[in-house]
Amino acid sequence: MTNLTKSLIGILAVSALSLSAMAAKAQDSITIAEWGGASQAADRAAFFEPFTKATGIAVVDDVWQGDMATIATQVSTNSYKWSLVRGESALIKRGCDDGILERLDPALVGTADQYLPGGWNECAVAYSTFSTNIAYNADKLKGGAKPESIADFFDLGKFPGKRAVRRHQTYFLELALLADGVKPADLYKVLRTPEGLDRVFKKWDSIKDQIVWWESGSQPAQLLADGEVVMSTAWGNRIVAAQKEGKNLQIVWDGAGLDYDWFMMPKGSPDKEKSTKFLEYILKPENAAKISSVAPFGPVLKKAIPLLKSDDIADLPTNPANAKNAFAFDANYYTENDAELAIRLANWLQK
Repeated sequence: MTNLTKSLIGILAVSALSLSAMAAKAQDSITIAEWGGASQAADRAAFFEPFTKATGIAVVDDVWQGDMATIATQVSTNSYKWSLVRGESALIKRGCDDGILERLDPALVGTADQYLPGGWNECAVAYSTFSTNIAYNADKLKGGAKPESIADFFDLGKFPGKRAVRRHQTYFLELALLADGVKPADLYKVLRTPEGLDRVFKKWDSIKDQIVWWESGSQPAQLLADGEVVMSTAWGNRIVAAQKEGKNLQIVWDGAGLDYDWFMMPKGSPDKEKSTKFLEYILKPENAAKISSVAPFGPVLKKAIPLLKSDDIADLPTNPANAKNAFAFDANYYTENDAELAIRLANWLQK
């Protein structure tokens, strides 16, 4: 055997070992797509890292922006990028109805009475509560009145300056009606009428030229901290995270919008077995409760709630003191109307 032949055999052997190692690594991992930022960091600390330690299955992070068409494409082309995806209630309802999500084993997801109201679906596992709120920078409002209600968001006389608003129909609709005097219990009854939607956009017309639009969850805290806006809509957990960084940002709990985060599995996923193990892990009450110790998210699993530490309850959106004037987002309403609402918002923005 020549030296050249020996060298080639050696190279091939090393390559084969490398490929085997890569294959083994791929077999021992799942990829979970989330929103990024503080919320993804919380899931990593509460679930991903402990799950890997317990099972040896690594969790690879990825980020998505809520486009269900991306999941549909992966399913239709059988080219899966994500094992599990984090999404809010309306996305879960839509994906399940459209048949692009895996219907989970009933023995895994259990029954609706095991979760907070609205926290059960056959196509996903709800694991944390979150809120959408308005927030402000207390350092920028020293010596004066502080926002206390949803109505203050639209009061340019009392609180002059720019407002930051998510460029999306969710909470945009509800915020306007709440500020216009609609009770939380009547929101979706009003929104299902043409007059109700007209009322929404008329309310926003009153401050349209003072709006700064945001799309990424990290933007509101930065806009508030930099003084570019006086108030902003925001995900409550992002404001709490900014507080822990030393920023004097405050949440207004009046009119908070409550929703759940879920893990959904693309239909036909080749990682179904490993992903199911992850879902089994986070559905153990002692594990489900961990999310509240690392971020202001409350568990959806009822058996996990008594396991929460008293120090972790204050900032939760489900704390009775925070939720007294809150409402729950109606996933059915958005599933039925989301496309039309997006078009109407886009047309309004262009006027």
